Amino acid sequence: MRDSVFIMTLILPQILAALDPSAITHNPSNIFYVNPPYGLVRLKAQPGTITEAQCIVNEQVHAMNLLYSDENGDFFVMARLPFDTTASYYFMVQDGTDSLRIPESQMYTPRAVPFNVPDWACGVVYYSIFTDGFFNGDISNDPEQKALWGTPPREGLHFGGDFRGILRKISHIESLGVGAVLLQPVLPSPSNHKFDPGVYNIVDPAFGDTVLFKQLIEEFHARNISVVLSMPVTHTGAAFPIFADIVKKGRDSKYVNWYRINTLPITTAPPSYECWRQDPRFPKLDLSNNQVVNFVIGYIDYWRRFGVDGFYIGEDTDMPASFVTNLRSYIKSKYDDCLLIGSDPRHFSGRGFDGSELTTFNNLIIAFFCKNSITASEFDRALNRLLFFKPPQANRVNLLSASTVNMRIAAQSSPDILRNLYAFLLTYPGSPVIMYGDEVGMTQGTSLNLGSFPWNEQAQDRAQLEEIKTLINIHNTHSQIASPTVYTLYINDITRVYAYDRGGFITVLNNGSNGSFVELPAWDGTYLDVVSGDTLVAYSQALRLSVEPRSYRLLKRGF
Repeated sequence: MRDSVFIMTLILPQILAALDPSAITHNPSNIFYVNPPYGLVRLKAQPGTITEAQCIVNEQVHAMNLLYSDENGDFFVMARLPFDTTASYYFMVQDGTDSLRIPESQMYTPRAVPFNVPDWACGVVYYSIFTDGFFNGDISNDPEQKALWGTPPREGLHFGGDFRGILRKISHIESLGVGAVLLQPVLPSPSNHKFDPGVYNIVDPAFGDTVLFKQLIEEFHARNISVVLSMPVTHTGAAFPIFADIVKKGRDSKYVNWYRINTLPITTAPPSYECWRQDPRFPKLDLSNNQVVNFVIGYIDYWRRFGVDGFYIGEDTDMPASFVTNLRSYIKSKYDDCLLIGSDPRHFSGRGFDGSELTTFNNLIIAFFCKNSITASEFDRALNRLLFFKPPQANRVNLLSASTVNMRIAAQSSPDILRNLYAFLLTYPGSPVIMYGDEVGMTQGTSLNLGSFPWNEQAQDRAQLEEIKTLINIHNTHSQIASPTVYTLYINDITRVYAYDRGGFITVLNNGSNGSFVELPAWDGTYLDVVSGDTLVAYSQALRLSVEPRSYRLLKRGF
């Protein structure tokens, strides 16, 4: 059997007329189909083709469960203890009357590239900071055009925040209990948000210098807080010298192939080049150009030497696979514990990113919690699909954001619904992200400017602050929450109650306007409500409890 061919029609004869092997797919070189560290083996069949499947690993028989179905196929899954790449296996499938061995006579062995993500990043809670809006600790480096702190934000409006400001308020970040900081772009640019870099080897003078940047990282590390740096590499600013050279020289520029240019000479209205956000200020780099790739990877390596623990590689959602592969190969060969998070959510194979920011996830939580535009059943199906088609490794480190660079989540919903949203965010698989100011109820925010932090306590929602601290502490002290495993326990589209189990830790969310009595399937025994301290008892494999309107309960089994 050729190693590179895995579609059953090419490697299996028609053994039984009733079972067509062309309707069954398995690829031992794809981590979706075989993932040894997590003991996962998957088999895809055309809808309704088979009724039962078994995976025989090293001659031990393991039942496969039908865990996911859609219009594209039925997916049977074996989940057992981890195994290594020396394991050999095959399948037996049935359609109710006939059976078929896959492959007919030979054996599979796992050939997927090993996919490991840094342990420190699994389920870690992030605090995301736009430096300009956090705190102004040094007025001597303020931009010439600067708004008063607390002024309603608009794109391009500077507030004067800097690295000394973060250092002066680092105790606030530490008090939240977060395990990582997502430091939004810090490279020099004319904007407040720094998504349009003009230079790659220094930090923006309005923030400080590289000495202060390194000190900031060391101070976070002293508090056991990792630092992930956002690097906009899919585009530059229009003032970037290489782009300016193309504008000046046109086809005579030796850099003319660095950007995705449609026509020359360069025009900006309309732009004659591809742009991030369709905005001429953000010309897109051509990441299929080896010179560009080497340039980008070189500067990522440069910033890693300051002690950065990982990078958010953005901002485009469509990156060439070759770029991502080259990036991972180079960075991981030198720093195997360096986290690589991407804005393109497709490249999870052991050759690409460790995880990504999930725009789909953000859209779902807004639809379910804030807008009531989808039912609990639709919410659950979409979440399951999101998790199922990504490796568990990625599901542990994917960024789960409520606020984005374009909006504040508190402007989308009422405080009581936000309580449920944060309870969900901090008990679901992945790495929750708290945007600076969200912990105190900030509502002001616009595209690429989320405003200035209200340091006056009287302007803060202190109850929300304490609740988020409590939820982060619960997240940090229950190891099940850092796992990639989740089981749906209860869905009610009428009451809008949704519950799931994280392996002995149960979250019950009532997103409805009325109180609800819920009966959950559960192991018999005692359960502790980790928020209220109440004790509940499950018997006859059912846990019965009430949930107040627009509230949640978090339950720990067998405390």
